[in-house]
Amino acid sequence: METELIGFIAQLITGIATLLVALVLVFQLRKQNQQLKIQHQDSDNKLTMDRISLFEKITIPNNYGDAFVDIMWKARTKGLSGMTEAEIWQFETWLTTANRRIFAEFRLNRFAQIGIDNESAILTYYNYQYTFLFEYKAGLELYPILLRPRIANARNLGVPGLLEMVDKIYEE
Repeated sequence: METELIGFIAQLITGIATLLVALVLVFQLRKQNQQLKIQHQDSDNKLTMDRISLFEKITIPNNYGDAFVDIMWKARTKGLSGMTEAEIWQFETWLTTANRRIFAEFRLNRFAQIGIDNESAILTYYNYQYTFLFEYKAGLELYPILLRPRIANARNLGVPGLLEMVDKIYEE
């Protein structure tokens, strides 16, 4: 009888110890989950600030030298016919970088990440972004040969919807 009692007490102590270990593990998992949420939010904030910084670098003429501002003006007003090969190459590089930023936002589904699911607002935002690129006459001229193939390739990578949207903006 005493052996059974000792066995029962040993099992009880073992069970309580197991329960305590399980509770500690649950506590640690919850704490780790909170830390991951904080890290995700920090990453999201950094990504947003990096995007804003890149957008400002791309769009503010003061970030460029006078020669590049002249190239941008030619691209905006005269198009490719008014530019040298070197100027076209510089504008193509700028245009590709600007497109890459917009594409990255679209691919990462930035609006859904911050809780915006209003399709009209999302389309308006991307419409504005590509309209900005197409305000440059050279941007319109380069779209079919430079940007469209890149966006079409993105569709093959599992990013649907962008090509159709940009084609519509281009046609307007």
